[in-house]
This record gives sequence, structure tokens and C-alpha cells, in this order.
Amino acid sequence: MSLFARIKTFIGNLRLRERMLFIYIAGGILPILLLDIYTYQNTRSVLIQKAKESEMDGLNMIADSMSESMSVISDISKQMYFDEKIEHIAFHQYENYSEILADYRDYDTISDYLKYYYHEISSITLYLNNDTISNNEYFVHVDQEIAEKPWYQNTLELNGKPYWSYSYDSLKRKDSLRMSRLLYTKNMQPVGVLAINMQYKRTELPVQERTQDTYLVYNDTVVLHRNEYERDTDEMILLLKQIKNDTYSGKVRFQGEDTCLLSTVRVKPDYSDDYYTLVSVCPYEEIAGSAARSALGSLVPQLVCVVSGLGIILVFSNQFSTRVNTFRLQMHKAATGDFDITEDIGGEDEISDLYRDLKVMIDSIQELMNNVIKERVQKEQVNARQKEVEFKMLASQINPHFLYNTLETIRMQARIHNQPDIEELAKMLAKIMRRNIQVSNTLQPLKSELKLVEYYLKIQDYRFHDRIHYRIETEGDIEPLKVMPLLIQPFVENAFVHGLEAKESGGEIVIRVEVRSHLWITVTDNGCGMSMEKLDEVRRGLNDFENLDRTHIGICNVNQRIKLQYGEDYGVEFESKTGAGTKVCIKLPVLTSEIM
Repeated sequence: MSLFARIKTFIGNLRLRERMLFIYIAGGILPILLLDIYTYQNTRSVLIQKAKESEMDGLNMIADSMSESMSVISDISKQMYFDEKIEHIAFHQYENYSEILADYRDYDTISDYLKYYYHEISSITLYLNNDTISNNEYFVHVDQEIAEKPWYQNTLELNGKPYWSYSYDSLKRKDSLRMSRLLYTKNMQPVGVLAINMQYKRTELPVQERTQDTYLVYNDTVVLHRNEYERDTDEMILLLKQIKNDTYSGKVRFQGEDTCLLSTVRVKPDYSDDYYTLVSVCPYEEIAGSAARSALGSLVPQLVCVVSGLGIILVFSNQFSTRVNTFRLQMHKAATGDFDITEDIGGEDEISDLYRDLKVMIDSIQELMNNVIKERVQKEQVNARQKEVEFKMLASQINPHFLYNTLETIRMQARIHNQPDIEELAKMLAKIMRRNIQVSNTLQPLKSELKLVEYYLKIQDYRFHDRIHYRIETEGDIEPLKVMPLLIQPFVENAFVHGLEAKESGGEIVIRVEVRSHLWITVTDNGCGMSMEKLDEVRRGLNDFENLDRTHIGICNVNQRIKLQYGEDYGVEFESKTGAGTKVCIKLPVLTSEIM
């Protein structure tokens, strides 16, 4: 026996009270437990995702601030290119200090930049190879010590391209990010080196103020700033070298901790191969701890609800099972033939309703037993009527046979007396009668059905002579096609009876067969047509057999046969206009099989 079958058997053998408790545990407590597990996992995932987004947002904010400052510094350096006042100070040979001071005071561009971009820039310094100038906060003579500094030499090697470095700002006495570049005259004569230092609050201060462990790393090799000093950064640098993307956020194993959330954002200055990486490290246990605290906060009220619900279920199940047992005992008495049961078991719930229904059922048993006798009599009467109908149906089949044999006799007499027209009429009518007698549910060749219609039209042609003409047109290969028997003739008869008989001349009926993705058979006449009211009545009657005019039962029958056989997508459609005629469209599937 399978596990599911065993569980089903176990539940089926429980008493009602025990089953209610089982349902409460299985349908109430267990889903709550599973929901708590799911909620915890989902909350943990959401908190991790939010932590990732929060860390990336924080790092991106610092990175955007650095990039903005870098752009400002780069723009200032471009604007100071080909500055004639700088070139004058760089190349002029000063003879006294007052002359130097006058040129320094006259050049206020640097001070203006520092005032306007004080959020981004901490200092701007021009390093010039002019022995006659005096050093101040803006202009510095390049001596041997400065010329040997790595940042200065690297700047000269780039021949005017920006060089980004992290160097000591002697004016602010802090390490800061610096951009330096060699300035030229329009004749490409070196003027001096321009050095612009970024405000430390754009790099160091944002790192120091973050709550998570954060680092600013140069080229994934040197840690420039950090807000914690307990971690060994060597392992972190190895991890950074494995990251190829400019941004990253994911789980890593870091310095003995199970897993950490590592987030990185790289900042690349323009025209530089160097880059600066902002790194954030957050232990996963901190994020999981938040999820656990959230789950624990919702667990206590859930336990209160579960215990309260269990007490309510115990009281309710005990009362309910007592009433059910009373109902079961009274029903058992009725089942054994003892109809003397208690009038009422009290209450206004469903069990009381069932008990009252039981009383009604017992009172009805005697009446039902009497009705059984009446039903037997009625059944015998129905059987007798059915046999009578079968006899009449047999008689209705005998009459067409007799008529067919009589037509054969007339045809032979017409041949003997040399009456070919009468012989031909009798022959065609006999073929029509034979088909009506032999009709069955078997599909008939479409070609045979068209031949039958042609016989009917020829008979009508003898009757109406030149008043009515007909055409049968086909498009496509109809040779293998099969259709339901007696499908077209009712519509042709309907066209004569309701449309063409009243015309004195010029009557026409066209039968057209088209083989496409479906089989379309149209019967068109130019008779008197129908009014919109009559057309609507006929259309409604196609699906309302009971209320249809008796003169249109044949076409309704055809429509019903088609829909029952092939589905609602197929059937008969009518178009008509008073004085213009009627068009009938029959939509059928393209069939070649003998099976309907």
C-alpha cells in the first residue's frame, strides 16, 4: 500500500472529533510553521538584497562624488592651458620681490577657482623652473627635491597628459588625490607642472563616516583609506584582483568568517590607466541576525493564536461530535424500520436542518411507496404508446416503397406508349424516392447529392418551363468529397416554394460548390426574398427548433445535423432582401472518409 493510501485510510478511520483536531493541526499549525520558515527565508533574502543595494548605493554616492571632483579638476586644468599670465610668470626674469608680488597679485585665477570649487579642490599649485620667483601657496620653484619626486617625474613623462596620484598635500598636511599635468605654450614650449589636489572629504571623510567596514584601494594594490584597522587587507587585495568588473556585489569567504557580503565600485579618472576601488565588507551573520529578530518578533503572537485556536477547537469539536452522535443514533433507528424518532434535537445549525430533513424524508416514504405503483402503470402505458409509434413508423416506410413501385409501373407504361417525357419524369422522381427510402447516416458522395438535386431541378423545369432557369457550378476537385445525405435538396425546395413560384418569368436558381480550406455550398435565387423581420425569425429558428415555422423545419433540421456532427463552427447562414432574392451558405469540413 502506498504512503498516500495509508494516510487516506488513517484519516478515514478517525472519529469526527479526532479528525477535526487532525485537520486543525495539519491545516492550521503546519501551514503556519511552513509559512514562518518561508517568511524567514524570504525576509533573509530581502534583507540581503537590500543590504546589497544599500552598500552599492553608498559606494556609488562616494564614487559619484569622486568622479564629479575629478571632472572639475580636469576641466580646470584644461582652462589653465595656454594661460598667458602663467607663461609670463614662468619665463620672466624678476629683479626684485616687489615685481614678483605685483604679478602674483595680478594673477587671481587660482584664488577664484579655489573659492568657487572649495567643495572639490583643496589646493592648486604651479611648479615652475624659474629661479627668480619666490615660493608661495600657488607658485613653487622646482628644486632638486621636487624634481626627484615620483609623481613629478611621471607627470613629465606623460608630456601634457593628466597624471593622477595619491600624494601628500604640504599645504593641507593631508594625503589627498592629486592630478598633475605639464603645461605648454602654443609653441609647445614647456611652462611648468600644474598640480590640483582634491578635498579629502571627497575621499577620506566619506570612508571614515560609513558604518560598514569600508576601504579605498589604489589599483587593487595599496589601501589609501579605511575606517577599521583590525582586518588584514592582504586577503582583500587578493580578492579584488580576481574581480574584473567595475562593480561587484556578492558572497565571499573572508578571514575566517563564514560568508561576507563584498561590494566594490571602481572609479577611473579620464586619460588615466590607474583606478581607485571603493570596497565594503559586511558579515552575513549581521544580516541573518536581523531576519531572525524579525521572525522571533512575529512568533510569540502566532503561538498565542495557535494555543487559543486549539482551545476553541477542543470545545467546539466536543459539542459538535455530541450532536452528530445523537443524529447518528436517530438515523440508525430509522434505518432499522423504527420511525418513532425524537421530534427535535435542538439548535438552528446544519445538523438541525439535516434532522428536520430526516423527519420529512421518513414522512415521505409512505407516499413514495404509493407513487411506485403509479409509476409502474405509467411505464406500461408509455411502452404501449412506444410500440404504437414504432408500428406507425413501419407503415410510413411501407408507403414510400409502394409509391416507388407505382412510379416504376408508370415509367414502363410511358415507354410502351412512346411518352419519353413522362418516362423521364417518372425515372427521376423514382431515383429521388429511392434515395429518400435508402437514406442513412452514412456519408454520400457530393457528386451524387448534386445529381439528386439536378433530378429535382429537371422535374421543376418540366413544371415551370422557361419561367425558371437553374445552374450548378463547381470550383475545385469535388470527386472524392463526401457530405451528409439530403443536405442540399431542402434549400432548393425552399427556394422554389418561398421564392420562385410567384415569379412569372426570369426566375433563376444557382447552386455553387467551392472547395477551399472548408467546403462552401451556396444556393442563390432571385425570388421574392424576405423582409428583415422574416429573415430574423428564420435565423433565430435555425437554433430554436420548437418555435420555428413548420414550413422551415427542413432547413432547421439540416442546420442541427451539421452542428451536431461537426461542431458550432459549421452550419447554415441566410442572406435575403425583399424583392432581390435569398442566398443560403452551407459551411462544411472537407471530408473524403466514409466515417461520419
